[in-house]
Amino acid sequence: MATSDISDDLVGKYSQVTLADAAAIDTFFMGRKTKRYIPWFNATLANQGSWANVTLVDTPQNDLLFHQFWNQIDHLFGADCTLIQFVSLMSIVSNEQRGAFFPKSELMGSAGHPGMAYLFDKITGSKITGSKRSYNTLSGNKTAFDCFNDGDYVNAFGTLPLATLARTTDTRWQGEAWPTGTPTDSKVAGFVTQADFMKFRGRGLIQTTGRTNYTALVDFVQSYSGENSTLDFYQNRWRGMSSDQVATVTTNDDWDRLFQQTELIIATEAVRVHSQNSGNYLALATDAATLNGTGQGSVFNMGLRISGGPKYAATFKQRVTDVLNAI
Repeated sequence: MATSDISDDLVGKYSQVTLADAAAIDTFFMGRKTKRYIPWFNATLANQGSWANVTLVDTPQNDLLFHQFWNQIDHLFGADCTLIQFVSLMSIVSNEQRGAFFPKSELMGSAGHPGMAYLFDKITGSKITGSKRSYNTLSGNKTAFDCFNDGDYVNAFGTLPLATLARTTDTRWQGEAWPTGTPTDSKVAGFVTQADFMKFRGRGLIQTTGRTNYTALVDFVQSYSGENSTLDFYQNRWRGMSSDQVATVTTNDDWDRLFQQTELIIATEAVRVHSQNSGNYLALATDAATLNGTGQGSVFNMGLRISGGPKYAATFKQRVTDVLNAI
């Protein structure tokens, strides 16, 4: 898919515009466009061109969350960010969540793959959902079979419904097709729901997925030195445990709480860690040739690292270009 390039002039100009926090973002857009970013976007770009069918969420609650997230620029980028970095990351949130900063958990269930089976199954060529890898065999995850035979897991969840699967020898739980005869409704299959394929599904602003990314968040919580009461609670609860043990015994509810009830601290850290572990895609180039390319430092690469697909990356690059041109 051919995409427009960001002009040399815009790259040079907007690489020099630096933003320290949400107030700086508001000041820039109010001074230049007489509106804050989201109202300006909706009035200028929503449902047009590359942004067809996209209108950003504009509510008082989302405005509060917008400010909570962008007030962590120094932690996220390690310094002030440029206007190009702001527009690029904001465009990811716009792609993924229509600009909503409430960290959602990945939905599950589709035709032929009901409930939890959608997360467990490898899906190839579905007309509705396309292809999807199995989270049960995702690199870094423990399979459900391994979880069900793990002493810490059994001790933590052995009183939940379907705990008869503890110490199972059924090797179907190592695979990529939901074992026939097992309920797929998470409400009635408690012992199964805490396995990696379900517990470490996508969450947050870029849908953080997989045990590896979640154990990095455990490390962050265990070394946290701030004043958030929820993070303090989990830090105390996890004291003396390895990050792998914590990942095994935590629950879906724990992770929903950490993503949704920590003033976006965990949601922000999840983005930072993912960037760090994926080639540092937040470090965008300040020269037009690299920024418009496909390698490290490019807008295309940022979209590719987050989505894994070139079609998404190309659309993303065009959307970023259109925002910068409109500014």
